[in-house]
Amino acid sequence: MKINRLATAALIVTGVLVSAAPAGAPMGPATAFLGDGRWAVGGEYGHEQMTLEGFGTVTERFLNGSSTFWTQSAQIDDLTSNMFFGTLAFGIGDNWDIFARVGAADAKDEIVAPSAGGSALETRDDFDGGLGLAWGVGTRATFYRCGPWSFGGLMQVTWFRPSSSDFSIADPLIPDESWVGDMKLDYWQAQASLAATYQVDKWRFWAGPYLQFLRGDMEFSGAAILDLAGASTIRWAGDLQESAQIGGHFGANWEVSEVFDVWVEGQITGDSWLVGVGAMLRPEKSFGI
Repeated sequence: MKINRLATAALIVTGVLVSAAPAGAPMGPATAFLGDGRWAVGGEYGHEQMTLEGFGTVTERFLNGSSTFWTQSAQIDDLTSNMFFGTLAFGIGDNWDIFARVGAADAKDEIVAPSAGGSALETRDDFDGGLGLAWGVGTRATFYRCGPWSFGGLMQVTWFRPSSSDFSIADPLIPDESWVGDMKLDYWQAQASLAATYQVDKWRFWAGPYLQFLRGDMEFSGAAILDLAGASTIRWAGDLQESAQIGGHFGANWEVSEVFDVWVEGQITGDSWLVGVGAMLRPEKSFGI
């Protein structure tokens, strides 16, 4: 039985950095598994659905040069994202791994704009952002081992920039007027998890709680169309955040050989879920440090 104080401290420091950072992603095994000085390359895929809340300011500029602005909320229902990552990982010690990933992710959902005037009126349209850049960093550590059991945790932060989408909705204040233009979503997500892992032969099964925090920007740029003619230009800029922060994660890792692992995982909160798969190749030769 051994507690790795260095790995524990490193995970806490990483958590402080993540919480001070300016989006969900696969997490993979919740304990370190590379070994001291060993490195690995791999790939991950995740499919996620979550609900987000948005709040920001609409600025409307008219043809005569005048302008007006007001606050406008938004509900992003069932943001669905497919993400693909290539991963590079390194074992700092027997109980501490760090990793970085880069890849691409898309985002599709329905954006709902309630009436700013407080009435029951709401307008909506689909956002369809294609694959755009996604990247992230993280660390996983093992705190304690006892026979087939081990206990550890993971922290990571991932940034997402799906491509922009055509977007058109009725004006939340003037139903006869339409907003037509482009919508863009940029967001990042930080996750911190703890888990218990049980090993049976070449299989490891894990489960535990996790926290997630999502922050991002939503920006619409376009024109207000009234009676088939452009009446003004519109810019709607808002902040995004998650609807639920606490959830659970679970998964299974199969050590196919001494150098190759594959895993499947699940994540769930009150307003989001993710399923993911991953694979990691660990060359036999270490860096010898």
